[in-house]
Amino acid sequence: MGDNEASRIGAVERFGEIIEVLREREPLSSRAVASALDVSKSTAHAYLATMEELEYVTRSPDGYAVSLKFLEYGMEERERLPIVDVAADTIEQLASDTSEAVYLVVEEHGYGVYVDYALGERAVTTHAIVGTRSPLHSIASGKTILAHLPEERVDEIVAAHGLPAETERTIQSREALDETLARVREQGYAINEHEANAGTRAVGAPVVVDDEVVAAIAVAGPAHRITPERIEADVLGEVLAAANEIELTYPS
Repeated sequence: MGDNEASRIGAVERFGEIIEVLREREPLSSRAVASALDVSKSTAHAYLATMEELEYVTRSPDGYAVSLKFLEYGMEERERLPIVDVAADTIEQLASDTSEAVYLVVEEHGYGVYVDYALGERAVTTHAIVGTRSPLHSIASGKTILAHLPEERVDEIVAAHGLPAETERTIQSREALDETLARVREQGYAINEHEANAGTRAVGAPVVVDDEVVAAIAVAGPAHRITPERIEADVLGEVLAAANEIELTYPS
């Protein structure tokens, strides 16, 4: 690898580091960015000025911030996902039938990414809006995705992201994760018991096409309403039926 190539790769890494710093703490001055990344102020300023010129960051009297250009890119990519169009009517109907929130999730870079949702008349919204990423092991839809990925891919995801505790109920050991995924594979669905947000419960099912998990759906709501009894009596059947409907209409 030549010096120029190494420099270009380093520049891309620095770009990503700056975006992450701004995402977490924006807006920030170039001095604050330099301090966060332990680089000189002139280096930080040079990067930020270039990124502003390319419209990846904006500048105001308060400092630099991530621009909405990323939103445009993300929404364009979302529209290219076949699952979004295929599942739209089904998740709307599921939300109407259950009166709760329904989420459509795909896996990307080892996270569960919410790409669509529908709200029933009694739905309680959470942080899970389109574009939100969540650890797969902490959400019902994510657990069904993990359960249908090759074991080596699960190993890669756990190695890269660990098993962060979203609540005290989140799975926090690989042994517990493996036991849960085996159970999910056997029963065909997963339950989220206060594992992503305290006080909420969800039931999820995978969308598997040609032996590959392409997405998952979940019905979520307050734990006092999404009770184990209600899941068993009607919600589970509706979620499984909806997942099957999406599988049957997904382009092969």
